Amino acid sequence: MSKRSVAVAVALTVLPAVAYAGDAARCVDVSVPKKVVESQKGQWIELTPEQWQFLRGIYAMNPSTPPGLPYGDRAVLAKVDGRDSGLVFFLDGNRACTPMEAPKELLALLDDVATARISHEGNGL
Repeated sequence: MSKRSVAVAVALTVLPAVAYAGDAARCVDVSVPKKVVESQKGQWIELTPEQWQFLRGIYAMNPSTPPGLPYGDRAVLAKVDGRDSGLVFFLDGNRACTPMEAPKELLALLDDVATARISHEGNGL
């Protein structure tokens, strides 16, 4: 793994910890994490309103995130090549707030939400 890849991995890992430091530290200018992702030829993916609402619920129930709902009115997914997980940022204007790790299992669910895929069990009653 190159030094640059290590730096990106550290940045993407440290940002969630910084978010817990207090209200003032929960948001950074959106250009900061976006530049890190772009420098690694990663993806900065705008999520749909449905995905954002879904992730708000995940965030609220996640024991690894601060209590309550995340800041902002939309969300993005940051993905870096070579990692099967990502990092969700909740956006509040031009600020990236309250990052949350998104393991590959959550990314699969986000795809289901985006495509409005509904699973049914059997034939019903």
